Amino acid sequence: MRAILVIERHHLFPGLSPQGYLPADTLDLADLAPHLFFAERDYMENCSHYKQIIPYLVLTRGQGDDARVLCYQRRTKHTEQRLGGLWSVGFGGHIEPVDREDRDVAVRGLIEVSARRELNEETGLDPAAAPLSLTGFINSDREDVSSVHFGLVYRVSLDGLPGSDDELLALVSAQAEPHQARWIPTAELVDMLGPDQGPDGGNFEDWSRIAVEGGATT
Repeated sequence: MRAILVIERHHLFPGLSPQGYLPADTLDLADLAPHLFFAERDYMENCSHYKQIIPYLVLTRGQGDDARVLCYQRRTKHTEQRLGGLWSVGFGGHIEPVDREDRDVAVRGLIEVSARRELNEETGLDPAAAPLSLTGFINSDREDVSSVHFGLVYRVSLDGLPGSDDELLALVSAQAEPHQARWIPTAELVDMLGPDQGPDGGNFEDWSRIAVEGGATT
């Protein structure tokens, strides 16, 4: 059994459930702490009364007109079949008990420990050299896969990491997650969100469209 961190939907948003990209001040993570718990993933994947907490890491390099985002295409045979073959601007995954080094660790610390573990596992990059910045949240019920997940969007600057763009791309591309990866200028991303408008005529996943349209990549 694989356990993951979840929260009941009504604890996340007691009233109406706002949709799309939400500013970082929408929620106080400390207020959520008493309502978070670990539960079996297979059950939670099919239960929309709960939301799985997911760190979603947007990797960037450069500033202004030179800004670019490391995007990747998921493998067709992906562990989450609903995302197979789609392009993404975000790396990330579930928060697991292994991330809880201390039972009393603050929830934000727990999430960031998980985010750094996922960064290393999915990209091969050194998580200690890449600062995390919480830019907002993603909440969307318009697709099945989105309806059971809640995203915490972190922008991760790779400006301080050694190596050229090509060297970082090669490292990321060598990992198990991406089918292929590319640097895409931030200014070009908005025009690539439509059907079949992504790289090689592909499509971006729902969360990526939400993140880009909400300004998480800028």
